Amino acid sequence: MNGPERRKYNPDNKTGYEYALLADHLAGLIEQGEWPAGSRIPGERALSEEYGVALDTVRKATKILRERGLVQTLKSKGTFVTPRD
Repeated sequence: MNGPERRKYNPDNKTGYEYALLADHLAGLIEQGEWPAGSRIPGERALSEEYGVALDTVRKATKILRERGLVQTLKSKGTFVTPRD
C-alpha cells in the first residue's frame, strides 16, 4: 500500500485501549500548542487516515477529549480546542 506515512501516536508501545492512547497523544498536541486554543482540529476521517486507525477509534478518542474539557464539538462546524483559563 503506497501513500503518506502514518503518524505514530504510540511510539513507546504502551499497552491499553487504542482510543485512550490516541486521546492521550492528541491531548499532548493541544498541551504542546500544536493545536492552539480556538483552532479547529482535523476531522474524524482525516485523523483516521493520518493515524491508520478505525473511525470509531477516533470518535472515542474525541469523546475523551471532550470529557476532559480540551475540545468542544459544534454540530456541522467541527471540533475546536477550548480556551484555557
